[in-house]
Amino acid sequence: MTEEKIALLVDSASDVPEHIFTQYQNIVAVPMQLMIDGKTYADRETIEPDDFYRLQSTAKELPKTASPVMGDVINRLATLKSRGFTHVIGITISGALSVTNSLFKQVAESQDDVKMVVIDTKNIGVGSGLFASYAESLIDQQLPFTTIIDKLNASVPKSSVYIYIPTLKYLRAGGRIGRVAGFFGAALNIKPIITCDSDGVYTAIAKARTEKKAVQKMVELAFQKISANKNARVAVAQGLNEPLLKQVTGDLQNRFPSLNIETGNISPALGVHTGPGLVGIAVQVG
Repeated sequence: MTEEKIALLVDSASDVPEHIFTQYQNIVAVPMQLMIDGKTYADRETIEPDDFYRLQSTAKELPKTASPVMGDVINRLATLKSRGFTHVIGITISGALSVTNSLFKQVAESQDDVKMVVIDTKNIGVGSGLFASYAESLIDQQLPFTTIIDKLNASVPKSSVYIYIPTLKYLRAGGRIGRVAGFFGAALNIKPIITCDSDGVYTAIAKARTEKKAVQKMVELAFQKISANKNARVAVAQGLNEPLLKQVTGDLQNRFPSLNIETGNISPALGVHTGPGLVGIAVQVG
């Protein structure tokens, strides 16, 4: 039997914990495209999250985002093939929120010298990124490629992300309000907690009149999820709101002292539709 050398190809909107890229040599990210006042940037390559959120606050027009170009996907995949990898797992944000998943699948179907399967996490940001962390742990266990794919797909309906957004302004302006609209009506002063439903579409899961109460609800949702799944992976990420990230991480750490909590930034590709100041908690269940 030929040895399976397994690699990961992810999109930059899947906020993979940064240490994964330094710890492993089998993972490559494909950048989303960001347009700000007529200039195009490559997500996390020519613009970092904090810089994006600062520009977003002063931009003349609302920034826009686009999926990676096919050439980038093919080139990043070629990098993995040049390193001798024979099997590739594609991990993307929800196919209901971006065409990136279908783009990855198109590239996968065109390959004849590498086996590539693409996972639709039906999630966003770090909620998708933790699937890469989970995949690496399965690869470390030297499990067969097909077994890893099965485990990743089985994890999709079990895993969740909870995102506190200071305002609905950007979701409305970007047309990504989705199934959130009916939950809030015309109110703009509500502090929402957004998640992705079983279809991978933005939906509201809780709301509050103040940031303090909204964050409390978000932490409680994560607490319930973690308590019910002792093998959960957890991450907290922020979009230009380091103080709130530390507060939320500390709260979770106090409740689960032995839990390893990843922290990081929320991709600009998500921030385009949410604005600055957001904080999210992801709970990935294997």
